[in-house]
Amino acid sequence: MKEPAVRLPSPSIEFPEEFLQRLGHFAGRLSAARDRREGAGQAHLQGAGLEFKGYRPYRPGDDLRQLDWLLYARLRRPFVRVAQREASEHWTLFLDSSASMGVGRPGKLQRAAEVAACIGAAALSSGATLDLWTSAAVRFLPLRRPADLRGWLALLAEERAQGTQGLRALCSEPLRIRRAGRWFVLGDLLDLEPRHVFQIAGRREVTCVQILAPEELEPPRVDAVEWIDPEGGERWSCSLTEDVRKAYEHGLGQRLEAWRSHCSRHRASFGCWSTETSFEKIARALFD
Repeated sequence: MKEPAVRLPSPSIEFPEEFLQRLGHFAGRLSAARDRREGAGQAHLQGAGLEFKGYRPYRPGDDLRQLDWLLYARLRRPFVRVAQREASEHWTLFLDSSASMGVGRPGKLQRAAEVAACIGAAALSSGATLDLWTSAAVRFLPLRRPADLRGWLALLAEERAQGTQGLRALCSEPLRIRRAGRWFVLGDLLDLEPRHVFQIAGRREVTCVQILAPEELEPPRVDAVEWIDPEGGERWSCSLTEDVRKAYEHGLGQRLEAWRSHCSRHRASFGCWSTETSFEKIARALFD
């Protein structure tokens, strides 16, 4: 394996037991919320559709269109139909694991992997299957059953931030999204433009998640900074004058607005978060 160009501050992923407990709590809340909404006749997650699950007693506020009048005529008690996500629904998740994801404390790859774990839990909760592709070594990690989740997380934890291949190359292969009804793009999005996503995504439901280090969102309040390209190893020294700071913030704002406007135009979702944001907060924004 080729040695990294620079020593990255946070190149690896860890899923300690405390994280697994928090992930379990998140999955439980997600499942309960889905049952409440599907019980009221509303799908919680968009996707391939619904299939009949069973009945439960009518509660005030339930959608009367879900009331089974034949059952009411026979039993003289109101019951509503309960639906669940189709087991055939399929999601694909692209995770950037290039060297640029090894920046930050906590690292961008660490936080992105935690969000990926939540997406995996959400897929299982909705009866979907998930294909996870990582960019550095183009690894394929399928998730099919709840019993496989721990082993899947162990494989994901082997991933390291390395190399120069990011999301653009990963997302450009049509075969990787052939089966996907829902598509997640997760990383710092630094090598990717919105058009690269939507040229190939077609009419799929797309969610783009950008994870940046705090110093990428807001330059530190220092007189000068040395920046090191995590992928190429080049070094630059720069005086952080007020004009330089404003130019950087303007450029970042334009880039974020480009993602927001493109995603809005294509009815896709977009969010940008700092690595200091908890994975639960990011995941709730994706699925609430």
